[in-house]
Amino acid sequence: MTDESHGMDAAEEPTPIADHDDAAVLEGAGDFTSGEGLVAFAGMVLLAVWVIFDLIADTYAMDNLVPVVAAVALLLPRLDRVRVESIQPLPVLMKLAGWALVLLGIVDFLIDVRFGFYDTIGGIIGALAAYAGYVMAFLGARQIEV
Repeated sequence: MTDESHGMDAAEEPTPIADHDDAAVLEGAGDFTSGEGLVAFAGMVLLAVWVIFDLIADTYAMDNLVPVVAAVALLLPRLDRVRVESIQPLPVLMKLAGWALVLLGIVDFLIDVRFGFYDTIGGIIGALAAYAGYVMAFLGARQIEV
């Protein structure tokens, strides 16, 4: 005998899309739902790619400036906001870091195409993960309002 309800009572129906509360859905999403959060997450992804595929596995090389800008993008929202904003407003700095990552991503893509880091599976995975980080930085930088 099989259970066709898959854990739901026959009388219980799923909530229609129109009745979903967006605030409740995003409540547990954390810092990565805003443009600044996407840029910070892109920094985290790019740092992970750098450590795993460049330092440890040595299958995919990145420009040396990428981990520096990625670390800045990751750490800026976690520093003392008053001190950061004494230099520039945080959204301006995060947007700048995001666009810098996008520019470095374009350069890295062109270098990858020209010199071919796609000869090993580790190089392909590292490149795709880095490109995903660059795309996240692009989407985040576009969302930030200054």
